[in-house]
Amino acid sequence: MKHDASPRPAENTVFRALYLIAIVLVVDGHTTLEDMFSMGDLFRYYSFHLMLFAFGAGYFFRLRGGLLADIAARAGKLLVPLYIWNLVYGVGAALLRRVGGFEIGAPLSAYTLLLAPLVDGQHFAWNLGSWFIFPLFLCQTLYGLLRRAAKRCWRDDERVTFALCLLLGSAAVTLCHAGRQDALPLFLNRTLILLPGYAGGQLYLRVLERHDTLPTAPYLIIVVILRALLCVRYENLAYLLSDCSYFPCGAFGVYAGGALAIAFFLRIARLLAPYVAKSRVALYASRHTFDIMMHHFMGFFALNSVFLVLNALGIGAADFSVKTFRTVYHYNYAPDGRSAFNVLYLLAGIFLPLGVARATDAFKAAATRRRARKS
Repeated sequence: MKHDASPRPAENTVFRALYLIAIVLVVDGHTTLEDMFSMGDLFRYYSFHLMLFAFGAGYFFRLRGGLLADIAARAGKLLVPLYIWNLVYGVGAALLRRVGGFEIGAPLSAYTLLLAPLVDGQHFAWNLGSWFIFPLFLCQTLYGLLRRAAKRCWRDDERVTFALCLLLGSAAVTLCHAGRQDALPLFLNRTLILLPGYAGGQLYLRVLERHDTLPTAPYLIIVVILRALLCVRYENLAYLLSDCSYFPCGAFGVYAGGALAIAFFLRIARLLAPYVAKSRVALYASRHTFDIMMHHFMGFFALNSVFLVLNALGIGAADFSVKTFRTVYHYNYAPDGRSAFNVLYLLAGIFLPLGVARATDAFKAAATRRRARKS
């Protein structure tokens, strides 16, 4: 299949670059050796990287017909592939436990196949990144309901809509910060906390973008200073959205820190956009962040499998732990503790999913051609 290296008509290359930054940070954040781009913990990934994704997705929000048609379109794009891959990974995890001696992933059941992708999403381990997909779908749905209400009740003023989303998100963060995260279902906590980031994408598009004209040098200096001051104030801006169990700072720290990080990387994306637009690989990766989010842990697994073979043949990876590989889903091999191997896991976590995406694209194209010949 031929893939054009140039941007598609009307494609926003700044946000293509932003998506690329965001997915690299997500994958690197799931490696266990070292975070390579956190700038001395000034931009700790877990303080903003998923909010950055929500912001990028929110920027491209649009209503798609009536309410039911809108929800169905979003479900078809996000939930249908979520369930398909959940089945694939469930069967794969079961086979690895049965024939490979692995102790990772929950057993196949009606719960893990039908409900767990929505209420938890981390049950099969190999596709752990997929937990993010259902909260993103709910963010889109909830924000869409607010926008429909906005047209009737507050003249579609985006500032009012964003304020409501921020209020809902702040309430959820406050519960988690107080250790009362069980007051709401996990999927709802995740959704409400992400909602201001998603609404922030529309706030930027409709209100702020036209004012984003400050020259780059003073812009970045101001953002970095403010972020540093916030880091001093709170010591740790990072939080664990996946299970909402760790929130060392309250709503102001979460959202002010997230806004500053988004502002920083949005400007970096603007600088990188001309180069991303010329790169076939970069454009393809930025268009397939769903695939990378879904499959990057399998990329880590594939690289570990290479080290396993080298270890078994006695030609390398002598200190590779076979037992840990079979029992710890996030095991990353570091010979003699060398964290430089992190870059290999980062590359595997990006390029194996892109291979899966390429195969999926080819399958879809072939299916489309068959349907066209029959019609």
